[in-house]
Amino acid sequence: MTWLATHIGTIDGFLDDQECADLIADSERHGFEAAKVNSSGGATVLKELRNNDRVVFDDEDLADLLFARARPLLYRGLGDWRLTGLNERFRFYRYGPGQKFDWHHDGYFERHALERSQFTFMIYLSDGFEGGGTSFRGEVPGYAGSSLLVKPKKGMALAFYHPIEHRGDEVLSGRKYVIRTDVMYKRQ
Repeated sequence: MTWLATHIGTIDGFLDDQECADLIADSERHGFEAAKVNSSGGATVLKELRNNDRVVFDDEDLADLLFARARPLLYRGLGDWRLTGLNERFRFYRYGPGQKFDWHHDGYFERHALERSQFTFMIYLSDGFEGGGTSFRGEVPGYAGSSLLVKPKKGMALAFYHPIEHRGDEVLSGRKYVIRTDVMYKRQ
């Protein structure tokens, strides 16, 4: 893991080209729909905030496989929370020209009162597009600037703490694919 700031890190070459292609094909077989945003009124499409496509499905085997690779590189604990695995709920995102996910914080996934996610874990599955970086803004602990841009690379993983404000920058040309899940922790 290359730590770019406190609680923001990347892993180059986390997946190879064939693994990325297989995941893209799998996501296309499931079928994409307009991505929704969670709010107090429930999940709804808010195109001014987010206009990309997504598909959501659960895959425990994939979660176990990816966790086996990532485990040595992830935070083992945060306070009294201890690392347990990756969430089996995967969100595949597809972005075409003009699509983005504006500034937001990721919410946590709670399995029960003693186990919940703390970090977002995402992998860039494609290249050959312009724009589409992941930007962080505000006070990013351990980073001297006022903003931080992660430029996507096919097969690269990105992990970051849920409360850090970020966005998926607009794709200018081409098609961007991302898979996202969560890093799970259990309270000790």
